[in-house]
Formats: sequence, C-alpha cells, structure tokens
Amino acid sequence: MSRTHRRTIWKGGLPQARIGKAIGAAQLPKSWRNVTTVSGQDVRVTTPRFLTLFVFALLLVPDALAAAPLERSFSPSRQFTIFGGNRILRSAVSDAAERTKSKVLTLLQVRDQWSVPILLNLQRPQANIPEIPPVLLDFSQTGTGLKIQLDLLITPDAQPAILPREILRAVLLEMSYRSFPSLPAGTPYNAPPDWLIDGILTLDNESPEILDGLDTAGTNPPTLKDFLTHRPTLLDSPSRALYRACASALLRILLEHDNGCAQLARYIADLPRASTDMLADLQGHFPWLGRDSHAMEKTWRENVPRVASERRFALLTFAATSEQLDESLLTKIAQDRDKKNSLTLDQTVRTSRPNIDTVAAKKLGERLMLLTTRSHPLLRPIVVDYQLAAESLARKRRHGLANRLTNSRTLREKIVARMSEVDDFMNWYEATQAKTASGAFRDYLHASANSDVTPRRRDALSVYLDALETELE
Repeated sequence: MSRTHRRTIWKGGLPQARIGKAIGAAQLPKSWRNVTTVSGQDVRVTTPRFLTLFVFALLLVPDALAAAPLERSFSPSRQFTIFGGNRILRSAVSDAAERTKSKVLTLLQVRDQWSVPILLNLQRPQANIPEIPPVLLDFSQTGTGLKIQLDLLITPDAQPAILPREILRAVLLEMSYRSFPSLPAGTPYNAPPDWLIDGILTLDNESPEILDGLDTAGTNPPTLKDFLTHRPTLLDSPSRALYRACASALLRILLEHDNGCAQLARYIADLPRASTDMLADLQGHFPWLGRDSHAMEKTWRENVPRVASERRFALLTFAATSEQLDESLLTKIAQDRDKKNSLTLDQTVRTSRPNIDTVAAKKLGERLMLLTTRSHPLLRPIVVDYQLAAESLARKRRHGLANRLTNSRTLREKIVARMSEVDDFMNWYEATQAKTASGAFRDYLHASANSDVTPRRRDALSVYLDALETELE
C-alpha cells in the first residue's frame, strides 16, 4: 500500500479521460476533484462532491435536449412559419399554403397585404397523449397582437383534403381580423362560414361528384336559408356532395355579378361584425340578391339551374351516361294504331303503323344530341344511333331503324359486360395487388374508426407499447 497515495489536482473546464467519457458532453464549472491514484494511474473517484456534480449534470442534459428549439421554415411570402417535421415536409406544407393563399387573392382580385403571421405546427402522434386532435386552430390575443396557430397532426392515414381546407380557414380568418389588432383577450371570434370555404375549394372542381351534385341541385335546389344553416360535418356523403355543389354554385353566382369580387372581399372583411342571421348578412353585402328573403329565394332558384347547366361540359362516367340514356329512352314519342298505348323509341320502330308525335320525337333527338357532347366515349356511338333514329322518326322515316337499333342494343350489352369485367378486375387488383389505396373508401373507414373508438389505457406498460408501435410505424 506504500505506492498508493492521495493527491489533490486542480483542473479547469471539462474533465478528461474516463471521467469525461462517463459524463459525456456535459460541461461542469471549474471545481476541485479528488482522484485515487494507483501505480500512477487515475482509476476511481472517491469524493462525494464529484458525485453530486455528476448527478446534477445528468439531470440537466435531458432538460437541455427537450428545450432545444424546433426547426422551422418560412414560406416565400413570410406569412407562414412552419414548425416541426423535416425540411421536405415543411417545404411541401409551405407550397400548399402559398398556393391556397394565391387562389384566394386571385379570386378576390386583391394584393397580398397580410399583417398577422400564421404559425403552422406539424406534430407527430404521441403515445402518452392519444387525445391530440388531427386539427386545432388557435386564435388568440397576445401582448404583441393577434396570434393564429394551426396545429396539424401528421399521420400515415391523414386526409389530404384537411390541409388546404384548414389553411384556407386560417387565411380567411387573418383577412377578416387584420383590421382588429387590439382585440381584448378572450374575445370570441367569428369563423369563416363553411359555405364560403367549400365554395372556394370547389369553384373550379369538375369532378363527377360535384357535377352530379350540381345536376341534383339544378333539378331540386334546397332553399337558400336551409343551405346556409347546414353544418357539413354532420351530413352523410351524398348530402355532403350536394352541399359542396350548392356552395360552388352560390359563390359563382356572387362572383358573376358586377363588382362581385369587391363585394365578396368586403363581406370577408366584415365577418367580425357578422350576425347570426347569415341570410341577412348576404342581403346586406349583395343587395342585388333581393330586398327580402322571398326575393332572395327566387333569385337562388332561378340561378342554380343556370349554373348547373353551364358547367355541364365535362364528360360523364360510363355509369352516368348509361343512366341518362336509359332515362331518355323512356320518353313517349308515339302511340299505337288504336291510340291506346304510348310507345317509347324502341317500341315505335318495332310497331306497325304507329302514330308518331313529331314534336316529342324532335325534342328527344335534341336531348340525345346534348347527351352526345358529354357521353362516355364507349357509349357515344350508341347515343348517336338513338339520336339519328329519333330525328328520322320526327320526319316519319322508319326504314331500317329496327335492325339498326337492334345492333346498337346488342353492342351496348357487350360493352356493359366488358366494363363489368374491368370493374371486377380493378376491384380484385386493388384489394390484393395494389401497393397504395385509392382513397375511395377513406371517408367510410374514418367514420367507422371514429364510431368504434375505445378509450386507451394510460398505465406505464400500455404507454410504452403505444410509443414502440409509433416508432415502428
């Protein structure tokens, strides 16, 4: 033991050798430390003072890591500040936000004069906080002014349509309240109406869902008052499609009028002062709609069918074309020889000496001619055959029509059978071979998942397993 002795060493800055490896990157203040030396080598710490500093450093390291600021990015206009995620994700969100804002500015024909920044916080699922909502819009008053923050939960099954919708809601909110920078804390705010958000998002949408909804609205439009008071989140899928179509029609009606863009911009700017009567607010900003509710309802009923007919230039699907063709062929255009039974087009060409209503046959030909402009390419030749047959019957020429329509009917049956086989194959491929989902059943799956939500366990083992599952995903 003669070679074992104690010595006191003054060191400054970071500990060295094995002591430095034990503490890692933690920096300690300059202090005394006692080291036991055996045969000239430092091997063991013996003083309680160093142990206290070591434990203190280990407690500070996690706090320093947790307090590290999130990475952020700024959009080109500097209005959007995106926190969280990686650089690629923040860039994609920035592009989507700028495109949404540019669409609004182009629609209203105004310059970009934003004054309140919008914070976009991208969050990942956390196993210990399973109740985080997918979207949370926070509008509040701080010491420096208004604050608009949109928290978005990034998950693999997140709906792509949520991002532009919520960004549009935040942009309209900023445009409404930029003139009120000093609101008292706790003041409730008036959110942009749902019909305006859906109208902007679907204004140029030519999807079959919107066009079919416009056809339904043009045939039997809901009252304007009922439409404005609907809550789209509580509607089923068909009613939701009809709501979006009506929102697109209403926005198009407002913008088509003289000075419509300026009036809509003023309507958005006055949303903080809006009342609970949305019909009266519309009448106040768009007086040409009518002096009272009855006049506004009349204007609405007259313009919805017009807007629906003007947007009927997109091609119909195979099923929609077949349905409209069947509906047209049910039209009665003649009577039998005894004038007891009314006859359709197919029945007329197979009946001997029918009494043809030339006016009805001519109208049927015009209806089929309009259908050819939007019909599916596979069914267009068949629609043309029926159109020419109707026009021939209007001129009371029936020679060869029976054989021609028989061939058209046989060809249509073969096409329908082949399309059914194609649908079956595509359904099989998507169910068994496709690497990604089509999204056609996304709404149903989300509704089913929300209806079957079970409370999560919050014990330590369950939280650990949930965190492990999140990491593996």
